[in-house]
Order: sequence, then C-alpha cells, then structure tokens
Amino acid sequence: MKFRAKVIVKLKNTVKDAKGEAVNVVLKRIGLEEEANVRIGKFFGFEISAQNKNEADKKLENICTEVLVNPVVETYEVLSFEEAV
Repeated sequence: MKFRAKVIVKLKNTVKDAKGEAVNVVLKRIGLEEEANVRIGKFFGFEISAQNKNEADKKLENICTEVLVNPVVETYEVLSFEEAV
C-alpha cells in the first residue's frame, strides 16, 4: 500500500527566525501589515510504502524525526496523511 504525507517543518517558537523577521520588515515598510509575525517553514510532500496504516504511521514518524527535522531547533506538523488512491 502507498500512503501520502504532507508535513511542515518550522523553527521552534523559542528560536529566532531571521527570514521571517525580514519578511515582517518588508510588510511593514510597504504598508501591508504592521505586525504579521511571519514564521518561515519548509513543506514536504511524499509517499510511503507500507503493509498497513500502523506501519506507515511509524515510518512517517521516523522520517520526520530522523531525516526532516533538527530536533534542537525545529518542530514538525503532519498536515495530512492518507492512503494514496
């Protein structure tokens, strides 16, 4: 079976987001938003092969924690995870 995952990885709230701050400055300078509090993240979309949903869940967690995320400064959120049709 194949499963599709969509994951976003972003800096922890306690970590300074220099890119997000740069976007905030531009938004304020051009008059679009005074305090947007922009945080920049990375989006990942991929497929996982597994025998069942439970196995796929475990693989997804391992992919996120071992490959996609630096746990010292980043966190992740699974936006969607479903069987591929």
